[in-house]
Parts: sequence; structure tokens; C-alpha cells
Amino acid sequence: MKQIFVDPTSKNCMFSSLEPQGSFLFHRFGKREIPQEHLDISKLKLFLDSQKPEQLILESVFGDPLEYKHIVELADYCKDKSIQIICITNGFSDNFINVKEYNFYFIFKIYAFTETHKYFYPEENFNKLIDNLVYCNKIQYNIYRENLKDLENVNNFSKKLEVEFVRGPLVHLNINHIISSKGKWICDVYGLHDFDVNDYNYESLLELPNNFTPQQTMEGYHLLKNYVKPPFGTSIENAVIYKANVENNLAKQKSISYKGHIFDSVEERNIITNTYIPDWEISLLNTDDNYQKSIVGMLSKFSNSKKQSI
Repeated sequence: MKQIFVDPTSKNCMFSSLEPQGSFLFHRFGKREIPQEHLDISKLKLFLDSQKPEQLILESVFGDPLEYKHIVELADYCKDKSIQIICITNGFSDNFINVKEYNFYFIFKIYAFTETHKYFYPEENFNKLIDNLVYCNKIQYNIYRENLKDLENVNNFSKKLEVEFVRGPLVHLNINHIISSKGKWICDVYGLHDFDVNDYNYESLLELPNNFTPQQTMEGYHLLKNYVKPPFGTSIENAVIYKANVENNLAKQKSISYKGHIFDSVEERNIITNTYIPDWEISLLNTDDNYQKSIVGMLSKFSNSKKQSI
């Protein structure tokens, strides 16, 4: 099946510091200064006409696809062309009702449920997500040590839905931070590196202790003190970066950013999208670190390319 991955907008309807809107290489404290932008719908339709995909996967780096101002027009186009839409959403949007008559397959990417949401979504009305679950086809539950106590709640609530348990994003080996949009450090959350977990299935996860409560930790403090002053830099669109011969073996997946740039992989699109925001500096990247070295390679490739767009 021919797929195209599309990030249609940088606009969001909620804030989570676990996502790129609040966390990148040199940024931790609060919401990043992300302008609200929307992918040009006319150019997108012309590009899709030329590519003739069977499936469109909508997922935003900073935003939520349902906040795309042309979402209904895109839905009409896909309906006319018999293109299936998979939409990965945070579940908080008020715009589900606008597309309820279309054949969307909704994946809700969530970080907590009824017992733990107050820690993971400190600024959001969680009842809105619960109400929107009537539109959901699949829950993607991002696992942390501190939200294991909600496993049974998610599973029992979602008997009629597919549920996938995945590793939650981490920023330093086994830790991430819950920080408000205004930059207040609330608590830390941990992955499952300290447990012998090979398979993130419900039965295996249910055997783990689930009595962990999110709290501020000394490890979190010593990590976060390095991010008190976020750097001011240059957007990748204007940056001049040296040519770096770095091999990145990324899965080939045609992908489009909300600015219309075309990429050969989703991971490359996501990294470049993060660097649209001028809160990073190439000089701060450590090329002795394999991950940061791979990022340098992607940034160099983009900076020295013709920047193909739809």
C-alpha cells in the first residue's frame, strides 16, 4: 500500500512537555515559541494527485492534525479519491465533530488515564479526552513507570478498541520531565529500564509494580539545571551548516512537513521540523554522541540541499 505521511499544521489544542512542543535538544522549560502555520491545501492536493497514494497518515510534530484549518477540505478530497486517512491525535480537539461523517481511522496517542492524568496533563481538562474516545479506533498508550497503575483502567475502558502499549519518549536514558507551558517544573517520570521487560504487552506490564507516584527527583534537578537558559539560534531554513558525511539508515517513508518540505523518512522530517524553531545551535551538538551525530548529518543534508517542496 502506498502511504504518505503528512504533518498538516503546527497548531495544537493542548500542551505536553513530553512532546516536541515542549522538549528538544536544548529546550526543556515551557512551550517553545512555535508560530501557528498550516500546510497549503492547494499545493498538497496537487502533490497527492501526482503521487496517487492509497493511504494518508496525518501526524503532527508540534500540533494536532484536527487543528488543521483545511481538515474538512482534505477529508473531502480523500473521500473523492478513495484515499484512507489515518489520523494520530492527542484526543483533546473540539473538531472531531467536523469530520465525524468521514471514514477517519483515529489513533489516540495518550500518556495517562483516569488515575494518573493529573500528573501527566496538569493543564488540560481530561474529561474532554474521555468524551472524545467515542471517535477513537485505537489507543496508543505511552508507558512510564508512573502510569502503570492505569493499565487496567485503560484496558477495561477500551474493551471495544485496539490498545497498543509503547515506550513513552525519554530525554536522558530513562527519564523525562513534566513541565508546565509556563516553564514550571512539576515532576519527573521514568521509563522501564530498571525492569526486565522485553515485550510491552498487557500481561507482561501488569506483572510490574505500579505504586510509583510522579515527583521531583535529584536526578531530574541535576539534568534540568543545564536548561535554565534556552539558547537562541537560527531556524534551519536560514542556517548555514558545514557539509557532514554522516550515513543515516532511515526507513524510507515519503513524508511532508507543515511548511511543505518533502522528506524520504518520517524521522528526518521530525528532526528538521524541530529545527524550524530557532532555539538550537549546531555548535552545541556533540558529534561524539551517535544520536546527535546523526542529527548533524540530517541538518547538513537539508541545509545544503535544494529543499524540495510540494
